[in-house]
Amino acid sequence: MIEPIVSTIVTTYNRAPFVTAAIESLSAQTLAEQEIIVVDDGSTDQTPEILAAIRDPRLRIIRHATNRGIPAARNTGLSAARGRYIAWLDSDDVARPTRLQKQVSYLEAHPAVSMVGACAGKINGNGQRRYGARVPPLRADDVDAFLLFRSAFQQSSVMGRAHVLKEFSYDEAFPVCEDVDVFIRLTANHRIENIASVLIDRRLHPEQAVNRRSDQIRERQGALARSMLLRLGIDVDDAELTLHVRLGNPRREPFDGPSLLRAEEWLFRLRAENLATRVYDTRSLAMASAIVWVRACRSALRGTDHGFVIERLLTSQLTRGLLNSHGRSWIVQAGGLTAGFSWMAFLRNAPPPFEGSAQMQQVGCSTTQEIS
Repeated sequence: MIEPIVSTIVTTYNRAPFVTAAIESLSAQTLAEQEIIVVDDGSTDQTPEILAAIRDPRLRIIRHATNRGIPAARNTGLSAARGRYIAWLDSDDVARPTRLQKQVSYLEAHPAVSMVGACAGKINGNGQRRYGARVPPLRADDVDAFLLFRSAFQQSSVMGRAHVLKEFSYDEAFPVCEDVDVFIRLTANHRIENIASVLIDRRLHPEQAVNRRSDQIRERQGALARSMLLRLGIDVDDAELTLHVRLGNPRREPFDGPSLLRAEEWLFRLRAENLATRVYDTRSLAMASAIVWVRACRSALRGTDHGFVIERLLTSQLTRGLLNSHGRSWIVQAGGLTAGFSWMAFLRNAPPPFEGSAQMQQVGCSTTQEIS
């Protein structure tokens, strides 16, 4: 049997309305030398019948007799994969036609990179394209720092070298956020990056885990964050951990004036601690802090006095992290894909903070150092 170049793994559970579109998007890939492994994790709807009707000789279906959960389903797929590379696609998302070809080309051109993700577009429940794209950090150092706050990848977009990914099984202690746990563990000894191209479309619908299991997600995010913060030398209390997790997804609980000030103080503390421990590249952490700070400010605009929020946004040294060399590189590489930050021209005109400000003294840097 000829070894496929890529093993693309799709795990599914009761996704009858969407699974056909996911597999069809893989069947239509410009890179044909793949196997499509579908792990049906004990579906009780029409998913088994739908899968059985698909006629693609590259399709392999593995069925769990009962629902064992996402980590177990992913591990089944990892064990079955025969390709040189392993790619993932969630069963409610779709891959754009050149996705596999572009990622294989990238990994072959960058032998030091073990895993690569990509930008993600959006579709609704009916498969119609929606405005905007998620543009994650691209460089390895920026990915590492961003993972301190939230996932730096869309799971459906990742592809990695099989001999590496097979060493990182999914932990069943993480029934959610299992992918982020793996990404964090990978960064310890491997270089992982993103491509500045939209290669998959993420389907937004009410049955997504992020909508159904939000409390469990917050708890698991807290567990991951606590261990990363300890590396920085911060033994967080419950209030600090709650604030940190909230910064990762401010849409879930928008900030108000007092909590926005606490968030600003917290982000400066992280940067100050990192100056001592050097866990993260300083410019990468400045960029990651800037992104979550801007998102927090944007969430505060929903209910807090706009003048106060804009004043904090314009005068905080945190904002300037988007204009250091890493931030500028991200903006330039992402180009028109940065729909969520289409108002960056506004930030470029932001006045520098007062050179004698407490914030600048706390992080021990000058305006010139930050934006050079």
